[in-house]
Amino acid sequence: MREVSISQLWNRAWDLFKVNWVLLLGLLVLSSIIVSLIPFRHALIVGLLLWPALVQAGYLVARQGHLSFGEVFREAFRDTGHLRKVSAYYLIPGLIPGILIGVGYILVRASAGAGSILVVAGLIILFILNLFGWVGPYAILSGRAGIFSAIGQSFSLTAQNFGKVFVAFLSYIGLAILGSLLCGVGLLVVGSMWYVFLPLLYLALTGEEGVPHS
Repeated sequence: MREVSISQLWNRAWDLFKVNWVLLLGLLVLSSIIVSLIPFRHALIVGLLLWPALVQAGYLVARQGHLSFGEVFREAFRDTGHLRKVSAYYLIPGLIPGILIGVGYILVRASAGAGSILVVAGLIILFILNLFGWVGPYAILSGRAGIFSAIGQSFSLTAQNFGKVFVAFLSYIGLAILGSLLCGVGLLVVGSMWYVFLPLLYLALTGEEGVPHS
């Protein structure tokens, strides 16, 4: 098993963020604003169109080191097949927790006691699915897997490196909590770095080549 240092990967993600901060923050803020301005029932559909482009941008940054807005849009238009597969991949495991959270949210607004339980249950299931399913989009973008085979690859790679992956997710939660203390600005930075950190982790665990160390 290849030795992977979570702290070193975060350092690399930070270095790449400093070079691509306008792109990463711009895409993250734009996606968040668009999703927040539309009705809740449409937010999932729009998110499934926008987030794959952000995931792809992070993947390309991890592999190339620098990316421009023009390159992001050119790649998105050129590689619509992979982006559609990534959208479908996110929809499949996110359907059940999405329904639970959505129904729970509606019940909470209606002051129903069971609503909060559904929301918590949905968030827990979503965390578990993200923990074991995070590899899939990068396996698809790299051309190594289709939608369903990416699910198997993701669970397999995560199970083989569970300790590293779990620490990675815990480190993100810790950084996100610290970032939220800085009036949300730090949270935007951590969120942007996360989109670079995950493909770096994928490349490290699979032994593929990403951007070289500076």
